[in-house]
Amino acid sequence: MYSCQFKTGEVVINVETPEKLDVNDRFSLFLSEGENPDVTVKFEYTDEIKVQGRIIADCDNLLITEDDGCNCYYYHLTGENDYYALRKERKNENGQKTVYLPEKYKGQIWTRVVFDLMGYEDIAAQNGAVVFHASVVEHNGGAILFTAPCGTGKSTQAELWKKYRNAEIINGDKALIYVKDGVPTVSGLTFCGSSNICQNKKLPVTAIVSLSQSKENIIRKLTGLGAYRAIYGGCYHSASGTEINRMIDDVAEKFALSVPVVSLACLPDSSAVDTLDGFLFAE
Repeated sequence: MYSCQFKTGEVVINVETPEKLDVNDRFSLFLSEGENPDVTVKFEYTDEIKVQGRIIADCDNLLITEDDGCNCYYYHLTGENDYYALRKERKNENGQKTVYLPEKYKGQIWTRVVFDLMGYEDIAAQNGAVVFHASVVEHNGGAILFTAPCGTGKSTQAELWKKYRNAEIINGDKALIYVKDGVPTVSGLTFCGSSNICQNKKLPVTAIVSLSQSKENIIRKLTGLGAYRAIYGGCYHSASGTEINRMIDDVAEKFALSVPVVSLACLPDSSAVDTLDGFLFAE
């Protein structure tokens, strides 16, 4: 059995695999050594995967059951009943998870597979952090997070800030948000969508920008429920149940109360940068 360790934000994950894991590309940026892991995810091969227990959720490509004190996550392709992976984790014991793969997949445990099957979003939530759908740029030592549904223009606005304000793109699609020592913080993640841009950086959050498209630039500050909804809409929410989602909602609420949140309906050009820059940094 081989092992290696990854750290995203403040979450340390130990991964054990039956063959050596080839860690390359963006995943190597998050390798860590010598820290106490928050969770260990062990990968094993098995003869076959059969569904057992009481079904508690059935999503597009994930079936979740409860069996003998464990939550069981069965992965399959949409519309098919052939399960290619099973993750088991005992209730109330967040420190150990086991992923089973059929024997026919020997030699195919890649880093991307590891992160796809470990239930990373749940691991993060169980350790006080939330996977947030956003493009993130660093500007003047802080981070601006652009959040919106896919195709709205998050990456476009990030690129515009890079071009016109010399901002650095930390991640093009997702980030990890959490509160550390009372400071709302964002970290890059291995998940970065089609942008392929990710960095292992941690920054205080300057603002969260809820984007929409428009024929003119309109900006306004969001407060209270409006701010919470803008953040909530960008948070990953778990199919596992209400306990983990309560943890996620708690982080969203803390950010809504402590981070400037703005709504920006905008054009895909430099005028949007000028509008947001003037609003956030007028002084």
